[in-house]
Amino acid sequence: MKIWCLMLSLVVAVLSGLLAFTAQSGHLPLQKARETDSASVQEEPRSVTPLISSQMGLVDELVESLQAAHEDLDAAKLRLDKREKNLQELYSTYLKLRKETGMLMDNLENQLVKVDEKEARNFKKLSGVYSKMEPASAAQSLKHMEAERVALILSQMDSRAMAAIMDEAVTISVDGSEYVAQWSDAMRRLDDGKDDA
Repeated sequence: MKIWCLMLSLVVAVLSGLLAFTAQSGHLPLQKARETDSASVQEEPRSVTPLISSQMGLVDELVESLQAAHEDLDAAKLRLDKREKNLQELYSTYLKLRKETGMLMDNLENQLVKVDEKEARNFKKLSGVYSKMEPASAAQSLKHMEAERVALILSQMDSRAMAAIMDEAVTISVDGSEYVAQWSDAMRRLDDGKDDA
């Protein structure tokens, strides 16, 4: 934009110089000189010379300004190119990290699935062990576990074995009915969680 403004200024300066010359001399500078007496011919170059030299100085200044503007534009372009290169490098790094993060997340999900499957197998085994125990012994052992774990174990038993263990839990201690209530609530929450999934 600066360059166009400077070029327009240059054109305006040259045109105004031509207009001033034409106004002073009465004819265009490129027009063939009229025959006049030798005295007027000698005066004309003297009166035009300062005007032309002042116009040349203005042209030189404009050329210098254009060159300076061109150098500023080149420097700005270099800075922009450098920033663009840095942004491209950052974007490339971002894509690489995003890919690695995705792979790590997939790996973590696979590991969690394996852990969940292993834990489910372990609870299935525990369920089999507790269902084969005497109901009183099983109830005594289960009342020392967290209600959620007991719910996972009991939920994998058949209803007859589960009922026998819960019945024994109520009869073996004063707070047995409280344990059974906690286990029942945990089993309900477990069933609700399966329905949501």
